[in-house]
Amino acid sequence: MQRIDNKNIPERLSEIRCFCLGRNEAKRIPLFLEYHKNLGVDRFFYIDNNSDDESVDLLLEDESTHVWSTSQAYQDSRFGVDWQQHLMNLFGVKHWCLLLDIDEFFYFPFCDKGRTFEDFLGFLVDNNYAVVKSMMLDMYSDRSIDKTVLLPGKSLFETCPFFDRPKYLNLFFEYDFHRLQRIYFQGVRKRVFSTTANVRKYILIKYEQGMRLKPGHHHYLWPGKKLAKIRTFIFHFKFLEGFVEYSRESIERGCHWNSSSEYKNYLAKFKVNPDLMLYDANVSIKYRNTDTFVENKIVLPRGKDYGISGFYAFLLHIFLG
Repeated sequence: MQRIDNKNIPERLSEIRCFCLGRNEAKRIPLFLEYHKNLGVDRFFYIDNNSDDESVDLLLEDESTHVWSTSQAYQDSRFGVDWQQHLMNLFGVKHWCLLLDIDEFFYFPFCDKGRTFEDFLGFLVDNNYAVVKSMMLDMYSDRSIDKTVLLPGKSLFETCPFFDRPKYLNLFFEYDFHRLQRIYFQGVRKRVFSTTANVRKYILIKYEQGMRLKPGHHHYLWPGKKLAKIRTFIFHFKFLEGFVEYSRESIERGCHWNSSSEYKNYLAKFKVNPDLMLYDANVSIKYRNTDTFVENKIVLPRGKDYGISGFYAFLLHIFLG
């Protein structure tokens, strides 16, 4: 990797740092940076994977973003994790680090209702938590994917406000049994495309030298680090205009897991129905803000215990396993 900015990186352990990556993401970059700055992220470390659009120019304009470029194949870097870990070893040790792709937007409870990132991290520190698990929510519109256009001046939340009602929420956040695959393979990708995309990610960690990261950040590898059970989410904005072309490119490059088999499933569906729409009135929820989560019992009101008993979780484990 080659660094292509010359901005100063202060030694300030209080900073919340985001280590992110992307390729040809000029449309999403300004929205990603704005959202996470408002969330409370102080500094961004971005790896650009050989983009040929305006991505790098946009990144260099932002004073809080540091940029590296690489032409290495994405799949040869353990799907970007090696790049992130290299920079984290240099700039993330003893920091709270957020690990994201550029189409992923992090959410913690009541972050849009006045709760600050510092307050949330204070809760984690007070309870000796060092790792936070998130459920990925694939966001989509009520139009066909090909007609889901991100217009100038519009947010991704306005463009793609819907997500599938998640299942097994209590068990998902309380326990981490690998056998409970129904928990980890759910949402619109499972419903429409019959894919086994894992919606579990560990993307907020208090990083220490020697912590090993796994591809996709889907697995918890640090038994000595206490895992928080609080509900956090990743809004995932994948399904926009141009997704079919991106899927074809991903198959040609073989850049995703298992030679981009997931994207072969996408193209097979589009071949049958070019005007494929993901919205379904029976399962789709329109996101407005935290109130949407509270109303649908996805996030419980402040002060409420959202846990379940170990015995009940055990019964669910037996039933689902």
